[in-house]
Amino acid sequence: MVEQRYVIRQQDKNAAVSYLDQQITSNPQWLSLDDAKRSIAEREYRDAKFESISLNDWCWKWLDETRWAQLKNAIQSARDRIESQKYRPQLKTISLTHNAWQILTDLAKHDEATLSEVIIKRLGGEQLNSYDQPEKRRYININKSN
Repeated sequence: MVEQRYVIRQQDKNAAVSYLDQQITSNPQWLSLDDAKRSIAEREYRDAKFESISLNDWCWKWLDETRWAQLKNAIQSARDRIESQKYRPQLKTISLTHNAWQILTDLAKHDEATLSEVIIKRLGGEQLNSYDQPEKRRYININKSN
């Protein structure tokens, strides 16, 4: 029975190259304990890493079963990171005065929520229009004091 070979897909090439670069740079003996073999492997890798077909050929030639497993895990981790980022809300960075931050922090503690959740919950368009008059006056007075 022929052993099924793992194939680095084009969309995984960058993750594979990143992992291999890091391993080769941080641990020179990761490829081989033999200096001559390692030198040849590194030279061939520099030429092979730009195309997924040549990278696969290089990996089949130079990586043992353990290193293939490590590479596959690194590729899977990179895929998982990309996939999780697809469903994460887009983030923005803002600057707040200390006073504004303190108000949001106090509200977040009271509501047991994040700062973003407080802003959305308390300042969102529909929510602001639905405040009763005393609540609306309190909101306006908080903003005037800043």
